[in-house]
Amino acid sequence: METTNKIGIKKFKVADKNIKDSIVEYIKIDGNEYANQIWLISKTNDTIGGNYFNSYINDTTKLGEVTRLRFVLTKPTIDWASEMFVVLPYDDDELKSDFSNLREIKLDTFHSLKNDEIPHLELNELDLPLNHITEFGLDYENPGKKRVRGIVVERGKKYNKKYERRLFFDESLYIKE
Repeated sequence: METTNKIGIKKFKVADKNIKDSIVEYIKIDGNEYANQIWLISKTNDTIGGNYFNSYINDTTKLGEVTRLRFVLTKPTIDWASEMFVVLPYDDDELKSDFSNLREIKLDTFHSLKNDEIPHLELNELDLPLNHITEFGLDYENPGKKRVRGIVVERGKKYNKKYERRLFFDESLYIKE
């Protein structure tokens, strides 16, 4: 793959009368540039499209308490009926910085609220896309700064073909005593 050194967040003009900018987050995955998240911005500076997720993570948690994490695939690329889940390494120290050894280390999968086999009766009436929300907790044994790295995976069918789109993340949090 040709390297163009686009790593970081880049803004592109789009030849569309309704879209002002396309903002693309480029990261390095397994030695290659990868277009991770994409936002389409309207002339009125509203996000009107793209492919991105939002993460909601307690940035500070007391030792002994569970750190809550929520990932929402805000704008899927495949279809609104697609399935989303989050994949994390069991031991973040084993994961290389460019995610190149994902297939070689032990991973844990957290399914969407629709498919996590836990009843969410309180959410059924809220008309939320439960297939695009994953929520879970992590418990740490030692205080200090922690990293949570992984992938938000979207899977589904489009035009009778199976597709998968991966969005990578690298977050930090702190566990206090």
